[in-house]
This record gives sequence, structure tokens and C-alpha cells, in this order.
Amino acid sequence: MSFRWDQRMPEEWPAVKPPPVWLYICIFLVVHVAALVIVLADWPKGVPIWSEKLFHEAFAVPLTLSMAICFMLHMVLYDGPAMQAADHNTERWHQIVNWQRQVRSGVAVLDSVVLAPEPDLAVRMLGLEGKPPENPGKVKALDVGAGEEGTPRLHSVLTQLLTPLLPCLATAMRSDSFEIVMQCDQPELSLDVQQVWKQMELAGVPRVRSLGNNMDVGFADHWFKDYMQSPYAYASYTVDRTPKYRLLLAWHLNEAGQDGEGQDIEPAFSEAAVALLLGSPALMREKKDLRQQAWLLRQMTSDADQVDRSLSLLLDAGQVPRERIHHFWHSRLKGIAQHGTMGAVRESGQKLEEHALEQAVGPQAPVARWLLQALAAKMAHFGQGPQLIALPHEQGVALNLAAKEPAPVDVPWKHEYSYRPVFGPALGAIISLWTFAMLVSQNKLWGTFETVVTCGAVFLVIAVFVVRHPRLVASMARSTGEYVAGAIGF
Repeated sequence: MSFRWDQRMPEEWPAVKPPPVWLYICIFLVVHVAALVIVLADWPKGVPIWSEKLFHEAFAVPLTLSMAICFMLHMVLYDGPAMQAADHNTERWHQIVNWQRQVRSGVAVLDSVVLAPEPDLAVRMLGLEGKPPENPGKVKALDVGAGEEGTPRLHSVLTQLLTPLLPCLATAMRSDSFEIVMQCDQPELSLDVQQVWKQMELAGVPRVRSLGNNMDVGFADHWFKDYMQSPYAYASYTVDRTPKYRLLLAWHLNEAGQDGEGQDIEPAFSEAAVALLLGSPALMREKKDLRQQAWLLRQMTSDADQVDRSLSLLLDAGQVPRERIHHFWHSRLKGIAQHGTMGAVRESGQKLEEHALEQAVGPQAPVARWLLQALAAKMAHFGQGPQLIALPHEQGVALNLAAKEPAPVDVPWKHEYSYRPVFGPALGAIISLWTFAMLVSQNKLWGTFETVVTCGAVFLVIAVFVVRHPRLVASMARSTGEYVAGAIGF
């Protein structure tokens, strides 16, 4: 089931107020006065008024009856509605909390390396250092040449990407939960990645997976469905086997070539390369002291003509406080996707500073998907606040935020949500009625009447527990069944 950004939440039920105390006092007085009048009106002659009979019939019996009435009235007017409201509001609270956790989920950027035609690209584009680069329409090349003894240029690029990450990669490899993902349309280049890994004398032989340029990533979703596996056949749940560390490598290098007429082919896109060491949410929960550059939060995709709606939903979802967003990055948007996105940003009411990658380093290849994420994550790490990112998507446009920290779950818990007494006033009503029956019984010794009433009271106590706690009873029954089945060999 796909995630819904416009999930409708049920309304909160108001807290139930208990009946006023004077209502129970009136019931107590009415029952006792009525009992006293009835007893005195039929009082036998010759029997003294102040006797055990008067205490029994005018005080003890009406006391248990009035208590039973009060308990049942409290159960109807307060206990039942309060438990229903508590169950509804608790389920609503969990629903909102789970939705907020999903909408604010993502992957952590532990470290990143960017190779771009312009040095210090991120800080210069934001105007923090130096002059912002201006290269619209210019195809730019990386200042990385081939290595010695005919080493391919790709190997030199990979070496420059991996070298700054060596300390982090050593830790990741020791975790035994690590893989490399490369964005490339040539899966066979994974052999080059393995070769460079070996030449750099890095530990182990990591698994390398190829991610096509057209594949939807979904930062908060599972990139590859086969990571969700059942622990055994016919299991009703799945186990998330997503690697805790994931190194993403993406690059675009122009190759020299000639057309049919012997003319050099002019490259269409500027060169770039990026490495992102990502940590899964499970890793970040496990290692509280592990520091990250930023989080890439759950992305939202929509049709190009629906970007205004999707941007509104993204900002209203509260992944980060919207007033802290001041920068907007985009690349490779064309036609209605570009115009719709620009219009949506203007109409959102956010005062955002625009950063177009094509304006800075020329036309971009699909590697821009990860280049933008790395640049935005670095600026979030540098204290520039959450960064809004827009990229083309096969559905239309993909929007996401890079933030130093996502907003925490902020759904308040109210004490009335916890109203779940084990038996509540029902137990008091049952005990009071049982005592009333014992007091009005004409039997001097324990007889059939007392046995039947007691068994009925025990049955009512059990029934009340089952009705008030169906989930607990079902869980107990299931656990007992599994234990018995295991004991007899099923």
C-alpha cells in the first residue's frame, strides 16, 4: 500500500466528564429513605425498633442496593463512554504518530564527496564564499585525467571519490551490513568499482548493485523490494534486510568519439561525480552517537501539472518547520515540469533563494539527481537550514528536503487516553448485587440459591474482563494455543 501524503485523520473525541457527586448522594438518600419507610410501615408489633432487624433491612440491604445502582449508573454515564473515547483517541494517536514517523523518515548522509567542474560549488552557489559560478549552456569537464600506465580515467575518478571516505568505509565494512550502489546504465562497470576497491586495499569484497538512471529511489522507501523477506514460509510478516551502510556512487564522464563523417562529437552534458555514504534509519536508531551530515527525507512525486498541490502537501507535512526553508535547488526540469515547479514555489508563500545547477555548471546528466542531494546536504550541514530539491521524475516531478535533523514526532498524549481500568465500576456493581442477594436470602445455611448467585457473579466477572480487554484475551488465547501446540508437537 502506497504512502498517502493527504491521509485524513479521525477527529478527537472529547473527554468524558463523570457525573456530579450529588447524583449519587441523592440515589443513596432516596433508596435509604424508601427502605426505611417500607420497613417501618410493615414493622411487626412487639419488636423493638432499635434492633438487628432494623439495621439489616433499613441499612445493610439498601446500602448494597444503592451501591449497585450507583456503580451501574456510573458505568453507563461515564465508564463506558470514557473507555470508548480512550480507545478511539489512542488509536487516533497511534495513527497520527505512525504517519508522522513515515513522513519524516529518510536516510542519513554520513559523509559525501563531490567532484564538479567548479571548485567549492555548494558554498559558491549560496554566495558563502567566492563568486557564484556562471556557466549557462557551457559543457564543463572535470579536472581529472587518466592515471599512470594507462589507468582508465574512471579509476582516477573513483579513487578521488573513495579516498576521503576511507575512515568511514572501514567502519562500514566491519559492520558486515554494507553494499555499494552505483547509478549507471552500464552494469558491467561494477567490475571497475571492484578493481579500484582492491587497488586501494580496502577490506572485504562488497556487493555492488547497479541503479538505472530511470529507477525511482524513494529515500524513505526500500530501494529494492527483495530486501523485504519473510523469515519462513507462510509468515505473516517480513524482515527488513536493508544494509545499514550504503555507498552510492554516481558519475557522468564524457567519452571522445566521432560521427560518421569523422567529426568530433560534442558532449551534451557537463561532467560530474559524487559519492554518498548513507546510513539506514535502523543504523541511526542503533548508534545514537553516530553523527550525520544531513537527512534526505521522504520524497514526493506528482504529475508536472500538480506540483503546486504536492509542494503544499510536502510543506504541510511538517518534515521540518517550513519557516526554516530558505533555499531551493533544481536541475534538469523542462517544459511544464519547470514552469509548474517555479510557479508552485512562487505561490507557496515561501521566500526561497533559487539555485539552478545548469546556471552554475552547464547542462546536466542524470548524475544531477545525486549531485543536488549531496550539495544540499552539505549546505544543511553548514547551518543553512533545510534545503528544498526538485528533480524530474518519470511521473513528473520529485520533491524532497535535505535537513540536518527532521522534525520530531509532536503528537501530545493526554492522560484521559490511558483510562482503562481492569474491571472498573462493573466489578463494584457485581459485588454489590452479590452482597444484596446474600442479605435478602431467607436461607440460614449455604444452599442452592447462594451457589447459583455466586457462580453467576464469577461468570459476570470473567465476562466483564473479556469484554473490556478483547485484545489482551485474544493475545493470551493465541499464546496459550501456540504453547499447547508446541508441547504436543504440532
